[in-house]
Amino acid sequence: MKIKKAAAVFLAGALASSLMLGGCGSQINKDEIVATMGDQEISLGYAYFAARYNQVTYDNMFASYYGEGYWTNEDYADEDGRTLEESVKDAVMEEIETDLLLEQHMSEYGVEITEEEQAAMDEAAAKFMEDNSDEAVKALGATEEYVADLLYYETVSRKMTEAIGATADSNISEEECARRTFSYIQIDLGGYTDETGSYVSYTEEEADAIRESVPSIAEMAKSDFDAAAEAYSYNVSSYSYGKDEAAEADGGFSEEVIAAADSMTEGQVSDAIEADGCYYIIRLDSENDEEAAAEAREEILSDRQDEKFAEVTEAWKEESGFELDEDVWAKVHFTDVFTTVNNAGQESDGGTEEE
Repeated sequence: MKIKKAAAVFLAGALASSLMLGGCGSQINKDEIVATMGDQEISLGYAYFAARYNQVTYDNMFASYYGEGYWTNEDYADEDGRTLEESVKDAVMEEIETDLLLEQHMSEYGVEITEEEQAAMDEAAAKFMEDNSDEAVKALGATEEYVADLLYYETVSRKMTEAIGATADSNISEEECARRTFSYIQIDLGGYTDETGSYVSYTEEEADAIRESVPSIAEMAKSDFDAAAEAYSYNVSSYSYGKDEAAEADGGFSEEVIAAADSMTEGQVSDAIEADGCYYIIRLDSENDEEAAAEAREEILSDRQDEKFAEVTEAWKEESGFELDEDVWAKVHFTDVFTTVNNAGQESDGGTEEE
């Protein structure tokens, strides 16, 4: 069973290609009300379609690896004990609430959907329904109205995310985005990754031999850093950091290496630095990396925009009065698997098809 993509730039990944579906989907009453927000009512039909739309993306990524039962397999439950099906459904309903709130506040940010944009979405929805079989459309829970609504809310979300993000503080000091950059050779004493991608642990004797070679590598690196790495079959990588460098547990670099880099001048090569079961030899490439600073500025601004969006929408949610009918929403299950295929009808690695 194949489902083709609605031809609109607003519709994101899940319907990007044709789809095949194993199974026949859940039987639901589309007219049931699954949630309310004030005088607005969300039909189970639209929420089901939105959930299935999200399911496709996950099936493309995980189904071939974890099998068709992965949606409810407790081995893949999150830290709160929710199965993947439960967590995705929660995310879908939270997104629906956010979409409704964004629509309500469009005028405050000067956001509009033009007649041309709406016409393009309506045309895309009609084409989607025309291009797909009744069987495929039924399995996804799609109607022309639902597809058009999904396109509409995705467009509202995109525009409002940009508009709210634009209100974030864009004043970023030079000190905040300043970055130092070093190259490094990492000598792992624990093991290595082989050609198949598997990690192979060193024997105690192998680790001792590597440890004994470290002073020679460090000495050679002082005269020719890259040649030393190549001679001993190690890669040279680079790393940029600022004054707010995160701890290693939070995604930063080893504290010992950062301390060494802070003490160095441009072009200087360190002695071997032992940290976390490895040795590092570093070369400070720049005390003020302008390219890395420019990237850092963009990252800082992006983070502030994300934080502003979360701050604004969370405040709205506290007063939204959004109510979910848990019993109605519990009727939605991901009991089958979607598979993306290209226009030539070739199946991707995303899942399986049942005849």
